[in-house]
Amino acid sequence: GKVAVTAIGMHSREPVWFIPHGSATVLVTVGSISRKVVEADGAFVSREHLCLTVSFDHDIVDGAPAARFMSRLSEMIKSGAYCSWV
Repeated sequence: GKVAVTAIGMHSREPVWFIPHGSATVLVTVGSISRKVVEADGAFVSREHLCLTVSFDHDIVDGAPAARFMSRLSEMIKSGAYCSWV
């Protein structure tokens, strides 16, 4: 399969989402980063939020592995983990 990554929102001041389409097995579209107020540890704080869209070709990737991948990717992004394969 193929993986396609594109970034479309890096120069936007507003939250930008994009629905990708194409022939890749996994399509990752990085949108903008915006600040939002969220509750954390009983207090309201301003945090950066990444607009990220990932789509999978379900003829090739089943929903359960895709969900596990997205859960792990989300954890890694939130923690700032370093990926040695990058």
